[in-house]
Amino acid sequence: MAGAPRVKLGHQAPNGIAAGLVALVERGAAKRPRVARDLRGRVEIRFAEDYAPVRVDFADDQVLVEDGNGRRWRSDLVIEGSLPDVIQLATAPLVGGLPKPTNRRGRAALASVAARRVRIDGSPRLARRVMKLLEA
Repeated sequence: MAGAPRVKLGHQAPNGIAAGLVALVERGAAKRPRVARDLRGRVEIRFAEDYAPVRVDFADDQVLVEDGNGRRWRSDLVIEGSLPDVIQLATAPLVGGLPKPTNRRGRAALASVAARRVRIDGSPRLARRVMKLLEA
């Protein structure tokens, strides 16, 4: 069985946080190498604050995490919200690929989606798999 794919940091913008998200992706890939290897698609995370959007490209042999550089990018999944709400959603404990309603952090993440503070547009399957990769 092969190990986790290589996680690479790409373009960094002056107002970017991709370097911080690389740590979350690397940790998830190390904890769940099979999930990381099986992920395919492009994810864009946009923030309510003045941070560059972060792009994550899950390819065959590597995961590229980079700050947006102003060029258009076709995404399979877009996650939008404030940085704290997005991080809370990304790291919430899961059940069935969704935040766990029996856990305080899971309920808080579900509440941010229900209140539309975090918006998810695109592939629900990819969203569940990305959240599984990043789960705390």
